[in-house]
Amino acid sequence: MFYKKSVEETFKELNTSYCGLSNDEVQQRLGIYGRNSIKEEKPEPLWRLLFKQFKSPLSQILIIASVFSVLIKNYIDAGVILMVLVIDSSVGLLQEYKAQKAIMAIKMLTAPLADVIRNNKEHRINLEEIVPGDIIVLLPGNKIPADIRLFEVKELEIDESTLTGESTVVEKATKIINIDYLPIADQRNMAFMGTVVNNGKGKGVVIGTGVNTELGKIAQDVKSTSKLETPLQKELVKLGKKSGIIAFIFALLAFLVGILRGFPFSQMTMFAISMAVAIIPVGLPVVVTVTLAVGIKLMAEKNAIIRELLAVETLGSCNYICSDKTGTITENMMTVVKAYAGNNEYIFTGTGYNPEGEVICKDKQINNNDNDFELLLLTGLLCNSSDLYKENGKWLINGDSTEGSLIVAAKKYGIDKEKVECQYKMIDEIPFSSTRQYMAALYKHNDDFIIFVKGAPEKILEFTGNSENIQLLTRYSQMAEEGHRVLGFGIKKINSNNLSNLDLENDVTKGLTFTGFMGIIDPPKRSAVEAIQSAQKANIKVVMITGDHAITAVSIAKDVGIYKPGDKFMTGNKLDTCGDEFLFDCIEEVSVYARVSPHHKYKIVSALQNRGNIVAVTGDGINDAPALKKANIGIAMGKTGTDVAKEAADMILKDDNFASIYEAVKVGRIIYDNIQKVVYFLLSSTIGMSFVIIISLLINLPLPFLATQVLWVNLVTNGLQDMALAYEPGEKDIETRSPRNTRESILNLSVIRRLVLVGIVYATVTLFFFEREYSHGAGLDYARTVALNIVVFLQFFNVWNARSLKKSIFRISPFSNPFLLISLIAATIAQILVITLPSFQFVFHTANLSLFSWIQTILASFIIVIVLEIDKYLISSFKY
Repeated sequence: MFYKKSVEETFKELNTSYCGLSNDEVQQRLGIYGRNSIKEEKPEPLWRLLFKQFKSPLSQILIIASVFSVLIKNYIDAGVILMVLVIDSSVGLLQEYKAQKAIMAIKMLTAPLADVIRNNKEHRINLEEIVPGDIIVLLPGNKIPADIRLFEVKELEIDESTLTGESTVVEKATKIINIDYLPIADQRNMAFMGTVVNNGKGKGVVIGTGVNTELGKIAQDVKSTSKLETPLQKELVKLGKKSGIIAFIFALLAFLVGILRGFPFSQMTMFAISMAVAIIPVGLPVVVTVTLAVGIKLMAEKNAIIRELLAVETLGSCNYICSDKTGTITENMMTVVKAYAGNNEYIFTGTGYNPEGEVICKDKQINNNDNDFELLLLTGLLCNSSDLYKENGKWLINGDSTEGSLIVAAKKYGIDKEKVECQYKMIDEIPFSSTRQYMAALYKHNDDFIIFVKGAPEKILEFTGNSENIQLLTRYSQMAEEGHRVLGFGIKKINSNNLSNLDLENDVTKGLTFTGFMGIIDPPKRSAVEAIQSAQKANIKVVMITGDHAITAVSIAKDVGIYKPGDKFMTGNKLDTCGDEFLFDCIEEVSVYARVSPHHKYKIVSALQNRGNIVAVTGDGINDAPALKKANIGIAMGKTGTDVAKEAADMILKDDNFASIYEAVKVGRIIYDNIQKVVYFLLSSTIGMSFVIIISLLINLPLPFLATQVLWVNLVTNGLQDMALAYEPGEKDIETRSPRNTRESILNLSVIRRLVLVGIVYATVTLFFFEREYSHGAGLDYARTVALNIVVFLQFFNVWNARSLKKSIFRISPFSNPFLLISLIAATIAQILVITLPSFQFVFHTANLSLFSWIQTILASFIIVIVLEIDKYLISSFKY
């Protein structure tokens, strides 16, 4: 911790001096510390990455299924299955590059050249040649080439937003800071690799290079952080194993029973293989991909860009959202909401930079004739380096957002900056600095000379002789406790005769007249407040993680409904002193984390995940990259986010708005529902066909289907309808439903029970009509065609049941999913052709059905709707 060490101690530890290193010392240290670069591991060759994609059980089952299809000379099915494998493996292959891209983005932030002092002379060298102990010269516009302990500064200001997330520039100093566990944002005597010199100049000694810098550590964290498997990935692995086992058992059972009954060995072998291919949900990976792609499109319409397909579904499982404050929950537009002048309190309406609003005092709107208040506003307006302007119908600030809010406040009262500046001429100015904690400006007005001052309330009260004024101190404390950033204001008239001897910096500090306080906040977005309330109704806990001070963070959190009675808040300092075990124990009681740094955010995410939570985390800076990657769902800001954050994230918000996160969560829930509906629908065909075949063999009936007919049922019922289910709109309770339990299988007990019921209905109806037609001498081909038609139409009606596993299909508009209507029309036409066209009859061994048989099989198939409607009613009524 070099910020705690003096310059002399730093020089001694690094064995260097103000004159810099010699060439020999540089070469020696390059051998010890290596080059100043963020090392990148050699990527795995493409063939190895591709091979890794075929290790999943479902992929292996698909490979076996394609071999089976070739064995039965069904080359079309084999081609389709192989195409599924190619698509699935391609998606996985693209995901492998994610960590590597994040590292490359970090490397792009490093400066190519740097100014150093060696052998007491200044040189411009490649940044990779910098070593610990080098003396670095910093100038405006320079990117910091390494981590540096500063020893000389002149109005040096550095933009550290990409590293710390702090939007304001940091004024640097050289004094020792003797505080343990100090966040990076508060290490004022340090400069960090990848940040930018905004103003001033300075010198410092390099204390860390490459992976030993704060930026390098983040790069290592990103690279070493492994992404947890999503709930859907786990489910698909389980489903692949289960379907493989079920396919093997049913196919083997059918084969053995058929052999025992005397069917030819070759016929039963081909039939068992066909049955196995039909049972395995070969289309599931593609349908899941399509369903997720539909989710990506829907989320894009909600301003959420998804970078990872599986992230769509994971959002639906999310039960924790850890959100930044500034710009995500708040407007990121500082606004004056309260003022105090002349023993009166003033309230401002309106938010942001739009100067439309009212000023209210004692429940009455005021416009003029309040001298004390007007003087306060005038002080804020003139002690100001920013401008308010309108562009494309939108009010914007050129300069500091806090100063901009003072201009807006004055304009709401009717004071226009341009008019005032015509009457007041600036003579001199003292810019604001964190060391001074105030800004002063000397103006000439008519024949008067006036100093206007704004700054930290403690400083202004000291300069005005009110440092022990209980009334003013109480007022200041009240405003601060409400979460306001409070500024104090004062003025001082100068005798024109003394102007030549004026020492502005000295004259400001005494004899000031106090003009008042102004309370400023970054107001919450209305849409964010509504979204937070909706998220909480859906049992999603929202947590605020911010680098801001605890009082401000808690105040905003209360306003938006995040922080409630009984909740706790925690600072980064407390996290460091109490340790990981303490965090794990109390993590679910904390709703606000304030003054935190990058590693704190990572720890918070880890602790929540260790508790079994599915966590979404927002971030925009380089510092957020490890936490974004660690989270189940990393969400980067589209407007303010760095490239590193975007590369590490799963989702990017185009509008940086919390409301878009909640909208994306709703879409995620819809997508999971639709995937579950697809799985149910695909397996209902599998279970139904299996029940029909096994029972027919057990009760001494002929095989109700041939191998080609089994494959046809799989193609005509599962080829289009399952895709159409991906476009199902969300059910009404999607917003209020609790996040699903990730430990619960996609094939939960309710779905399994429903599948068994479907299997019984399929077997009963199909075998009844098959046996009746066969026993009445209609012929085996005719009986099989009747059975085939019943199974196909059972599945046609069953797809309507699949539109909701709980809700009656008669309460769902048949036109709300036009894709399903189109797919059913196309499949019905195909089924008619298979039964009526001679060429198809030859391939599939079907026979022409009479009109009576057509009507009979379709009406009989409608039984599945009646049975499942009764089942849904019983479940909703008795919850059995």
